[in-house]
Amino acid sequence: MKVAVYDKSGKKAPAPVETKIFDGKANDALLAEAVYILSSNKRQAPAKTLDRSEVSGGGKKPWRQKGTGRARAGSSRSPIWRSGGVTFGPTGEQNFKLAMPKKKRNAALKAALATKKAEDVLVIKDIKLEKPSTKVFAGLFKKLELNRNVLVVTDKNDENTVKSVRNLKNGVKIYNVNEMNAYDVLWAQKIVFLGDSLKIAGGSK
Repeated sequence: MKVAVYDKSGKKAPAPVETKIFDGKANDALLAEAVYILSSNKRQAPAKTLDRSEVSGGGKKPWRQKGTGRARAGSSRSPIWRSGGVTFGPTGEQNFKLAMPKKKRNAALKAALATKKAEDVLVIKDIKLEKPSTKVFAGLFKKLELNRNVLVVTDKNDENTVKSVRNLKNGVKIYNVNEMNAYDVLWAQKIVFLGDSLKIAGGSK
């Protein structure tokens, strides 16, 4: 597949870059598995309920054991009482992490890249910032009509670039080329490769 190349001013180069990384075959079953695992790994466990030992009060027996005509009760913080503890509620310590073999992860990434067309991908060459500047990327993205769900792939861990891009609105994610995954590739409407990241990804001529 041939990918369009632009310079830092947004001007299109006459010669596109040819690459093979998008020439694979999509695999729906593998992609579904990868998305499920990656989504689960992003999941957090913020919910937390109190069990009967954590609810305050309830130390005194509500009424005597016998002779009242009512059912026995040992604590007003019993789970069957209003304002009592919660049985089997979320603890905030759940671990949703799932593992996926490296070969499968790589195969899923290739399958995800195979779903992209030439117009979904572009390369921007020679962007070097002396200091973080969101304005530079905002103007460039506006000129290239990169409006939403944009995945930016860098060839190295450039802190100035990362800080500049992550402040952009409308859903922009930035990763090093070695951190790409199937989930974010499928999420992206446009994939922007900075510098030599496409060449590092493999298959460039």
